[in-house]
Amino acid sequence: MTLEELQSKLEDINHLVVTFQTSVALEKYYAEDIVMIEGDGTVTIGKEACRQGRVIFFNEMLVEFRESRLISQDIAVSADHTYDFVVVSNWYNDFTIRYGDQVIDNKSNQISIGYWKDGLVVRESYNYPVISMT
Repeated sequence: MTLEELQSKLEDINHLVVTFQTSVALEKYYAEDIVMIEGDGTVTIGKEACRQGRVIFFNEMLVEFRESRLISQDIAVSADHTYDFVVVSNWYNDFTIRYGDQVIDNKSNQISIGYWKDGLVVRESYNYPVISMT
């Protein structure tokens, strides 16, 4: 994959995220054996497990989605050649979720680090303020 091809894929992913279509992005651009690491350290392995997590979040937890906006995005060629590219994205997110009896408003930045190999995201970590849900 060339840098230009990656930039085109990122434009599409970014559009899908801001239009609330993250499941479409997952299907198109993530490897079957994707590893996702949440800000609290939770690791999800495999596209099917990620699909299930999205269903829970969007159908059971999300109360209101107000905004997801890309602040900045940088691309680097992977130094160790384990991956082709590393993409660091800074997003602003604004939404409300329900967790048990709690209603939590979230307005925060999220730094996502995506590792690309053979045209797909194979590993992605999300770094954001972790809200206590106990």
